[in-house]
Amino acid sequence: MMKNRASLPRKKITRNLMQYLVRTAKQPVKVVEGGRGVGKSTVLADEIVDVVHDMPQSTNFLQGATFQQILTRTLPSTIESLRTLGYEKDIHYKVCCKPDKKLRWKEAFEPPLDYGRAIPFYNGSVYLLLSQDTNSRGLNTCSGIADEFALLDPVQFQAETLATIRGQKHRFEKCRRYRNQTYTSSIPRTQLGKFMYKYQEEAQVSPEKVFYVRASSHINKANLPAGWFEDQKRIMTKYEYDIEINNIRPKALGGGFYPLFNEQMHTYTAYNNDYLAGLLDNDGTYNVNTFNNLDCRQDKDWYPNAPLDIALDYGKFNCIVTGQETMNIFRFISAFSVESPKLTEDLVNQWCDYYEFHVDKTVTYWYDQTAVGRDGRTPKTYAEIVVETLDKRGWTVYEEYYGAAPTHVDKYNFWNIALRNNDPSLPHFAWNKNNAKYLIESINNAAAKDGLKGIEKVKTDEKNPHLDQRYTTHFSDAGDMLAYFKYAHNLSSSGLWLPSHLLKSK
Repeated sequence: MMKNRASLPRKKITRNLMQYLVRTAKQPVKVVEGGRGVGKSTVLADEIVDVVHDMPQSTNFLQGATFQQILTRTLPSTIESLRTLGYEKDIHYKVCCKPDKKLRWKEAFEPPLDYGRAIPFYNGSVYLLLSQDTNSRGLNTCSGIADEFALLDPVQFQAETLATIRGQKHRFEKCRRYRNQTYTSSIPRTQLGKFMYKYQEEAQVSPEKVFYVRASSHINKANLPAGWFEDQKRIMTKYEYDIEINNIRPKALGGGFYPLFNEQMHTYTAYNNDYLAGLLDNDGTYNVNTFNNLDCRQDKDWYPNAPLDIALDYGKFNCIVTGQETMNIFRFISAFSVESPKLTEDLVNQWCDYYEFHVDKTVTYWYDQTAVGRDGRTPKTYAEIVVETLDKRGWTVYEEYYGAAPTHVDKYNFWNIALRNNDPSLPHFAWNKNNAKYLIESINNAAAKDGLKGIEKVKTDEKNPHLDQRYTTHFSDAGDMLAYFKYAHNLSSSGLWLPSHLLKSK
């Protein structure tokens, strides 16, 4: 006998204004541009639940830039948001595995060939996990959602993903959610990511087709911890706070210390998806904790049998940049950091943990006079700590000490040649957009000014203890040191520019 509806357990669910507007919007395309903590994961969970029940046994997509992003960032927050709605993993849906036959769940009309990249629900609806570092062609879907929308390549998204929204028309075309698209993102931090602004323009031209909403984190204040905004304001620059919290689009900054750096040209994504898929449990199920402490085996740009290069920046904020040259391409493959009270030794041990499975335990350590200093917490110099720690962890270290740091003018001139990637005396330079994220941010945020001796990098934010130092110039300084000391001498025959320390030696 069915229970009286009044006696069934109930759960109070609240939504902020942005979330309410998105869920009730009638437009088939909905785009959310929101600050950190605004509730974007809840938007996606709401859409999933609505689609699942509006179109039972339908096939839909959840899009991410990389499979690693889906596993480590999208799925954990989505699972938690679904839980708040009363939907539990392994009870109402499975993640990355086919439901056991004894559950007697229905199957989608067009079931996935690979349940290892799918989320099947109890009523037969399924979400395919699509990423741009895998092939998504040839699929048929009924609707789709995307997390971190601004990270996608728009051309690839148009050709591979949007083209799939064509399935099961005869079954679902009268359903409200058929061919729905819901995309969430923070403010784009790259020129390529600004493609999402075209949706805002389309919403103004065709408001019946596209719903575009912008919201700051403050709209979700009731669901955020007390003091959260004060904490964010303390650790961010005003520039970062305006973008990440207030959702204020930054004004275009001309010049900078790296005017030729172009993310579309110089950055790449390279995850080993076969390895990541292999980390799923033996029965194929998804466990969030499995992906908490990943190492270099997740990387596809890492060559285990080739030596590595490192350079560091030191002090209360310590960071290490790692590079590797193969086939005339020098890749910045990772960038790590620790903050006080952690020490340089802690950072190097973190680096050794990540590269534990590197076969050729050979590393060249590039450093200047800043490395022979001390921070007062240990009698040893930074360089001594780095070398001794690496040696204890089984690495053979080749030290390249260059004395005085290169001048700002020298580094500026070097990068104005190197970033063109067309000088025969230099390799091509490239940056891993995920593992070297903060190095890239540091490069993008590095302003320039006219100094007494020429162009200078603006480093004032490094002296502000209240700012998140990952976004300041520390990482770019370490990257400068590695590339400049390793390659600047190659330019002596180019005729374009000669480093000042080489000029003095002539």
